[in-house]
Amino acid sequence: MNGLETFLRRVALQTRFLAPVAAVAAAALVAVPVVGQDPSHEPEESTVLMLWGGVRVDGELVLEPAFAYEGRVSRPVASGDYRVRGLDDEGETLFSIRFTPGEISDGSKGFSYSIPFDPAWTEALDRLELSGPEGVATVDREAGARAMMVIDRATGQVRSLLRNAAAGLPAELAADSSGVRILRGLPRPPG
Repeated sequence: MNGLETFLRRVALQTRFLAPVAAVAAAALVAVPVVGQDPSHEPEESTVLMLWGGVRVDGELVLEPAFAYEGRVSRPVASGDYRVRGLDDEGETLFSIRFTPGEISDGSKGFSYSIPFDPAWTEALDRLELSGPEGVATVDREAGARAMMVIDRATGQVRSLLRNAAAGLPAELAADSSGVRILRGLPRPPG
């Protein structure tokens, strides 16, 4: 089990920190294998952009904020009817991946991929767009900034995903905030 899978399992157990839609997506993601990924291939760690979300049972597309962190690339090898694009502030495509989300036992669908992160995206990436037969969902810098990924500085493991950054860290994480690193959703320009 890789670090992202471990993190997503913990997110599913800690749903009290998540908005209802994020809880559905997080629970879905722990059960979704990376479609077409060769599990015997363990690529080197590098800076990646985590893209994740899904389709709820009611057909609503869910796209979660992306996080740039040190991890392993896991991208779809087969195309499909769904696409995530990264767009700049003029609507130009910075990256695009096509895939088919995995089926979840409750009838929803989910996906989680990590693609190589281009440092230029820190300044240029303005929004993400998930499109599929059900429609389109987007996450922009404002919405992405409301989410935080908390990483243990010593181990590099993801400790938590917080959906409401304005609420701050939960008590158990705030007690030792020097031991954690905070990443905001959608990579932010410095400053």
